[in-house]
Amino acid sequence: MLVVDFHAEATSEKIAMGRALDGKVSFVVGTHTHVQTADETIFDGGTAYLTDAGMCGPDVSVLGRQVDSVVWKFRTGLPTRFPIAGGAVRLCGAIVDVDEESGRAVAIKRFNRLLEES
Repeated sequence: MLVVDFHAEATSEKIAMGRALDGKVSFVVGTHTHVQTADETIFDGGTAYLTDAGMCGPDVSVLGRQVDSVVWKFRTGLPTRFPIAGGAVRLCGAIVDVDEESGRAVAIKRFNRLLEES
C-alpha cells in the first residue's frame, strides 16, 4: 500500500496529481488548505482520492488560532500575535480500505468529528 500526502494550495494541482498517480498508489490525499472537501472517490485505476483531508485542531478558530486576533489582523493590517485557540477539537480525515494483494482501494470514507471537551 502506498499513500501520497500532496501538500498543495490549488485544487487543480491536487486533482492532477491524483489522476497522474491513479493505479500506481493506493491513496492520494491533499493537504494544506485546512478545509475538508467532499469529493472522496476511487479512480478507475483503483486509487482512492480526496482533494483535502481538512484540519485537525480547535473547532472555534481560524486555522487553529484565536479568532479575535486573526480578525483584528485582517481589519487593521497591523502585525499581531496569533495565540493558539482552545476548546473542543475537530478531527478530519479519511479512512481507506485497500485490497492487500492488489494495493487497490476498495472503499473510502471521509470523517469529520467534533471531540467534546471533557
